[in-house]
Amino acid sequence: MTALCGSWLATSCSDTQSYAELVADEKEYISTWISSNPYGIDFGRIISHDNEWVDDVTDYVLEDSIHPCKHIELGQWYKITDGDFKRLYFRINSWGNDGLDSLRENGIEPSDEDYLTAMRNKKKFYNGKNVLLRYDSLFCLSTFDYDDLDENTKGDNLDPNSFQICYNWNTSYYATTYYSTYYSTGSSYECTSGGVAFPARFLWEGGEASIICPFSLAESTYANYYYTLYYGKITYKKPNYLPQ
Repeated sequence: MTALCGSWLATSCSDTQSYAELVADEKEYISTWISSNPYGIDFGRIISHDNEWVDDVTDYVLEDSIHPCKHIELGQWYKITDGDFKRLYFRINSWGNDGLDSLRENGIEPSDEDYLTAMRNKKKFYNGKNVLLRYDSLFCLSTFDYDDLDENTKGDNLDPNSFQICYNWNTSYYATTYYSTYYSTGSSYECTSGGVAFPARFLWEGGEASIICPFSLAESTYANYYYTLYYGKITYKKPNYLPQ
């Protein structure tokens, strides 16, 4: 993350812009990214929803049903228009493992008790102390060069010697990147976007999502430079090697 941050900071936004101008610039960065699809990304139609929808769907998924697809379509891009995650774009790529696939593969319809067990596992995953994040690509849309794609810095956190952890699944969800050689002392970490953690509320362990994160939700270093970030694929798992 340090090298990535350094490469972006060399082309930071002007301190003289107003907040409204920065938001307008961000809309342009995102619009260009969506329309250009530089890596074959299919955005299709983007559906906008407000914070009330976020709260309703979160409650539904966690408490009422193991079928989030009734409210969120797999592969569909959504934009949040207000509230704690305003201007966040997200897409669910995979729901993760609800523990019932082995039954389905053998032609067995899960029973009510099987579904209850799946819901208990989902709640246990969300209410655990830690959730592990891995993302395979990270681009800064604010500094992206469409004329020479090879010049763009692509980040990821797939290094086995580091791991990114999210705490809780509520609106104050945040993440910290620990480096294993320092974890015992807790002396080396970086906080990152609450937006990165947002999709976890809809998923079972092993679920995947993609997001466009506005600068208002970015990790503090990037937020100070008003960077808008695209995460290609984020996987959410329970870090069994850490205390829950």
